[in-house]
Amino acid sequence: MKVPRHILAEAIAQRTLQVKDAGLLAKEIAAYLLAEHRTGELEPILRDIMQYRLSHGVLEAEVVTAHDVTADVLKQVKQILRATHPSADTVHLAKRQDPSVVGGLRVDMANEQLDLSVSNRLSTFKRLISEGTS
Repeated sequence: MKVPRHILAEAIAQRTLQVKDAGLLAKEIAAYLLAEHRTGELEPILRDIMQYRLSHGVLEAEVVTAHDVTADVLKQVKQILRATHPSADTVHLAKRQDPSVVGGLRVDMANEQLDLSVSNRLSTFKRLISEGTS
């Protein structure tokens, strides 16, 4: 019988709150997903885990930029996230470079996104112009 995704994610998330060896936990999760032929569910499971952890005071986000981001920028992003998620006791930021962001940054979280990228602003501008000329 296949364990529902949300139950699987909750069980994993509970273990992450008390983990002593993250590498071992990652191997166990990978082995389970491979054995159960559920590797295609990894993204939604990770989002569910992040959502569970947020409900237990741990906010995880990924800062996506075109270029390397400074410690000061990460500090500012952390302050913004703490202000918008006051129930988060802990904020963990990961960073990733993606040239399609062009400039600015995007913050990806479990079920939301803060897009302050140049490419998003340009898209918004184009949409507003096309709506105005219709």
